[in-house]
Amino acid sequence: MAIERHTVVDEITRVQHGLITTDQAIRALGASRKARWVSERRLISVQPSVFRMAGSPETWHQSVLAASLAVDGIVSHRSAAELWGLIQPAGYAEVSVSGNVNRTVRPPAIVHRIIDLHPELAVDRLGLRVTDPVRTVIDLGLVMPWWSVRSTIGKGLSTRAFELSAVKGLREALGRPGRNGTGIVRNILESNLLTMGKEESELENRFTALTRRFALPAFSLQHEVWEGGRFVARIDAAYPELKLAVEVDGFEHHSSPYAFQHDRTRQNRLVALGWTVLRFTWHDVVKHPAEVAKTVEKARARLAAA
Repeated sequence: MAIERHTVVDEITRVQHGLITTDQAIRALGASRKARWVSERRLISVQPSVFRMAGSPETWHQSVLAASLAVDGIVSHRSAAELWGLIQPAGYAEVSVSGNVNRTVRPPAIVHRIIDLHPELAVDRLGLRVTDPVRTVIDLGLVMPWWSVRSTIGKGLSTRAFELSAVKGLREALGRPGRNGTGIVRNILESNLLTMGKEESELENRFTALTRRFALPAFSLQHEVWEGGRFVARIDAAYPELKLAVEVDGFEHHSSPYAFQHDRTRQNRLVALGWTVLRFTWHDVVKHPAEVAKTVEKARARLAAA
């Protein structure tokens, strides 16, 4: 019988990243034997009612699952984003439970109590129950600054983890007063929606309207820079006589590691040729046009004086 009980424990811990819950251990070993295993540190407490089998490696997946098992929750927020490959690994252990659940986890793990969790919509990934990619980016608005959420949405779009329409739909479904996560996503969508797949035409409309509104001099749209017969860059909006470049960063096409590196290499080449480069986001252009115009005019005045 002891061998069978060992086999059961081994099987449970094998599929649970070396973990077993109190209830599982009692069913497999009996209450007294489970207590003895704990006292002998064959079972090591890692979260309330969750134990690690002695000798099993301590991993990030294990810490995330331990938090999930402790509260019967769903892996969410930054942990889910890491599992979906939407953010760089950071080691967070975050889970979500329904709003009326009053269980806790030990730090550094974090538990979020969410009224509109919808656990039936979670999916299995790498042995963990995880919020799907769309719900994950909505929830990130609660724990990350807007520019990080924006980058994450761009990553999800570029890797085809989800469609923009799905993000919009869930944001509308979950949106309610006081829910900051959906508010951040709404602002991101409103400031970037028109740039999806048509940055150049929308840039012309938006930036031309801005220059007319604030009486800025005419600029050259999609201006090409060449050096010795070699193409260097195409600038969104330029004042060639002053070598002033104005770049407006789109939503998804600047979010991949390749695009990030390409943008910086391109900018360095322009600077080496004597160009001054101003960069604005679509949020800047749409939400803060006066500040954009003021910055451009100051740069123009400085360069003209020089």
